[in-house]
Amino acid sequence: MTYTYRRRAGLAAVVLALASIILAPLNALARMRTDDGLSDYKNPLAAWWAHPAMDLARPILDWASPDTVYETYGKFYVFAVVAVIACALGVRSQRPERRGWAERWGWRIALVGYALTAVSLFFTYWVANLDVVFLAVTIPSLLLSSVGNVLLGVGLIRGGFRPRLTGWVLALELPLSIGLVAISTQALGMWPTMLAWGTAGCSLWRHHTSEMTGDSTATIAVAAPTTWAAARAVPGGADAVDDQQRYGEIPDHHTRYDRPTKRPLVRRGRM
Repeated sequence: MTYTYRRRAGLAAVVLALASIILAPLNALARMRTDDGLSDYKNPLAAWWAHPAMDLARPILDWASPDTVYETYGKFYVFAVVAVIACALGVRSQRPERRGWAERWGWRIALVGYALTAVSLFFTYWVANLDVVFLAVTIPSLLLSSVGNVLLGVGLIRGGFRPRLTGWVLALELPLSIGLVAISTQALGMWPTMLAWGTAGCSLWRHHTSEMTGDSTATIAVAAPTTWAAARAVPGGADAVDDQQRYGEIPDHHTRYDRPTKRPLVRRGRM
C-alpha cells in the first residue's frame, strides 16, 4: 500500500470526523422531528440539549419535510464509514506481521462489520428504509462492529500502537456509543468510531509528511583529494587545503600529498 493512499485515507478520515461533529447532531435533531423519532425528542435525557438546539437550528431543519431532511443529513454517514474503512486498511498495512490474537481477529471482525455498516447505511439513506435490510444487515453490522472494535482496541493497546487514543476509544466504543445513544439517537453512536479513526488518520497524514520531509534533505560528503595532482585540479584547491592544515581544520595525517620538492639548481661549469 503506497504512502499516497495512506495520506489520502488519513486525510479523509480526519475531514469526515470533523464534519461529524456538526452533521451527526443535525441528523439526530432531524430524526427527532419525524414520526419515528418523536419518542427520542421526548426523552428526558435528550431534552436538555435537543430543545434549545432545535430552536437554534430551525432554519436548517425546516427547509423540507422532516423525513427528507433526516435522510439528506444521513447520507453523510455512508462517506464517513467508507473513510473509516480506508483509514483502517491504511493503519493495518503498517502493523507488524506478527500480531496478537486479539488484534488479528479484531481486524477481521471489525472490517467486516464496517463493510456491512456501509451497506446498511446506503440502503437506509439512499434507497429505502426497509425492515428486511434492518434485520439482515443492520443488526449483524452493529454486533460485528462492537465486538471487532473491542478486540481491535485491546490488541492495539497491547501492541503499543500510537496514537494510544485510537486503541482506548475502540476498546471502550460499546459503552461510549450506548451512552451517546441514550441522550440522543443512533446518529451520535458513530462518534466514538469516527474519533478513533480520525485520530489514527491524523497520525497517518503527519507520519507521511514527516517521512517526506526527512527524505527531501541529504548530506553529501566529498572526499578530499589524495594526491597533489588531484588537489591542483581544483581551482585554489591546493592553497585551501594547505591553509586548513595550517590552522588545524584538517589534520596533517588525514590528507597526504606527494608534493614535488624543489631541487637546487646546480650549475655545470668547468672544473
